[in-house]
Amino acid sequence: MGKPPTTLTIKDVARRAGVSTATVSHVLNKTRFVSEELTTRVNDAIHELGYYPNLLVGSLRKKKTYTVGLVLASISNETFGLLAETIQKMLFNQGYNLIICNTSNDGDLEREAFNTLLMKKVDAIITVPTGLDGDKLKEIKAIGIPVILVDRVIPGIGLDTVRVDNYKGAYMATEHLIGLGHQVIGYIDRKIDKSHSIEQRTAYLDALQAHGLTCDPANIVRADGYDYKAGMEAARALIRKTPRLTAILAYYDIAALGAMRGIFDLGYRVPEEVSVVGYDDMSFTDATWPRLTTVSFPVHRIARTVCDLLMKRLDPTECQDEKGKDIVILPKLVVRDSTAPPRREGIMDPELFLRAKGRGAK
Repeated sequence: MGKPPTTLTIKDVARRAGVSTATVSHVLNKTRFVSEELTTRVNDAIHELGYYPNLLVGSLRKKKTYTVGLVLASISNETFGLLAETIQKMLFNQGYNLIICNTSNDGDLEREAFNTLLMKKVDAIITVPTGLDGDKLKEIKAIGIPVILVDRVIPGIGLDTVRVDNYKGAYMATEHLIGLGHQVIGYIDRKIDKSHSIEQRTAYLDALQAHGLTCDPANIVRADGYDYKAGMEAARALIRKTPRLTAILAYYDIAALGAMRGIFDLGYRVPEEVSVVGYDDMSFTDATWPRLTTVSFPVHRIARTVCDLLMKRLDPTECQDEKGKDIVILPKLVVRDSTAPPRREGIMDPELFLRAKGRGAK
């Protein structure tokens, strides 16, 4: 047991952490860079002893609240949920609290979230933006609050961006299917264009062209939503329109999982008759059957990059780049069981196939 909280001092924390009082002061006040190891030791000592310095007084004096806002396009997206959890842990170790806002891909909710965070006087904002309109974010930047975009690009806005190379990821996925021998490859796209969806679709088309394959517009279907059902219905539409299709690339793992169900409902097997590739490498992709081939979204690397960049932006001793950084992280193709070489003749007409099996279309 430590001393009662009223008697604790910074010296007690330094003694417990095995560091100097100056190090504790730098961790608490963000006046100098302290390594992650020492920062963790100091924070652990603070929590073990129950030492709670009056940070509010200090923050008012320095006009800092030690609070960061995180605005997500969809908290129900497992990848974004994990991203939020990882960022929260990393920022907590640096002495910052995190306010998480969910916009549900709604532009009005997004603007309201930004306004709420400004009222809370957050020191910085991290966001996975809903759309491509950066007017509100430019206003926030203009009043001196650092903003970091994650996963999505807003051209010409001059903000820091940390993102995955979605073009590279989708290109690798398409080339993987082409390498297996697939020539008619369907694509399930997002309902509404965002920067990363444009990159993925462009990569898919470029890969087909680079390998001498043509792409019929009928081979691309926009999912009517972001859930399992939307992917299922999109896959059914693709197969009905394109009888020769032997593979489907989906913009999102949940859409890919729905696509596998839609393929099964039409009487086909994955991967024997239709190969499927997803995007993000969510936790369930290794637990489905067949296990889903997908493209990774390296959450921990993204979170670490975002937090390191944010600490630099919040450090008054750092030279700030007004243009903003664009940090691109390479994804990986994770090959599992949902992809295989195609049947030579491709898929036959789905309605004829179902009638031959004595089944009705669902």
